[in-house]
Amino acid sequence: MKWQVVEKEDFGTDWHQVRYEAYAMGRFDTEQEALDAAKKYLTHVNCANALTQDEVKRAAEAFMMVKSADNKDEEECFMGVLDGKDWFMTDRHKKVVTKRNYFELEGKTEVAVREVRGT
Repeated sequence: MKWQVVEKEDFGTDWHQVRYEAYAMGRFDTEQEALDAAKKYLTHVNCANALTQDEVKRAAEAFMMVKSADNKDEEECFMGVLDGKDWFMTDRHKKVVTKRNYFELEGKTEVAVREVRGT
């Protein structure tokens, strides 16, 4: 079984393999390898710029829902690695966002790791 990093635009496109970043475009032998590539991809998309930390948070373009470390039945909105730390989107109460339909995610690209069927 192989894994790949895919993305979906907010405006109704289907899931498709990520583009433009060779390290994320391949097929991976394990789900963890694909997750690592997806996290690197999100970090590049959202954080690899000269913006301040607050500007980066406002200008983020993509997100990925990942399993919560505290509650395996819940997902958290991962945005990338910012200043050496995993960055999760939080609401105005500083709680990590756990729903993909959260209003601040509108217009953002969702990234995910999927099994490649038939491999």
